[in-house]
Amino acid sequence: MFSSNFRWASSNGPCMVGRMAGNREKIIEGARQLMNREGVSATGTTRIAEALGVSPGNLYYHFKSREQIVAEIYARFEAGFRESLIAGLDRGITPDRFAAFYINAVDFAWTYRFFFAGQTDLLAADPALARRHRAFQMWSLEALEDIVSMLAKQGTAKLPRGRAEAARLRASIALNTWLTWSGWISFLKVEKPEGALVRGDMARGALQIFDVFAPWLDPAFEQAARKLLVRELTREEAVA
Repeated sequence: MFSSNFRWASSNGPCMVGRMAGNREKIIEGARQLMNREGVSATGTTRIAEALGVSPGNLYYHFKSREQIVAEIYARFEAGFRESLIAGLDRGITPDRFAAFYINAVDFAWTYRFFFAGQTDLLAADPALARRHRAFQMWSLEALEDIVSMLAKQGTAKLPRGRAEAARLRASIALNTWLTWSGWISFLKVEKPEGALVRGDMARGALQIFDVFAPWLDPAFEQAARKLLVRELTREEAVA
């Protein structure tokens, strides 16, 4: 919401500017939902305008191409995921916080599932987005390794004593966590070629991702985190 002392640049006044800002948000959110339902390949700017009930000219005023819309959606996904991954780490990692990693991860994958289902084509069509995603992937892998290190330092994960062996295991846990998470939607699309994905499909993915790290966790910590994770996934599936 704009503050009362915002200095409007348009001679049309705040109502017109507010409607324009509202249309932009409508396009961004509507396009995300539409691509989730119909897929990236079936969702061009004409289809987006038609589905949202806006004129092609109105859409073009805000976004000159589908790639620009996808880039804006991606920026929101990236910012939200980065924040969710590192939030609260300065206070240590409790079983609740550890379970929340997985809940948040599958929530983001579900909310932006069009990207994971069509990322090969999306990244090929937009080199700038490809560079951004590559940097985000590198950051995420480093952040995941840091989380493994934090768990080891607080005694809730067991790594090899040798420095080189510990580094290899940290990298392996981070990479396989990323691969399982980022590839889960694509796996489901292959597994269910004729069926629509449902929110409940993500619960199995969360547990698969959790199992990547589980063998190296302290048993009591692992059991507590798994119990919390299963409870929350069951609750989400019940209300979906």
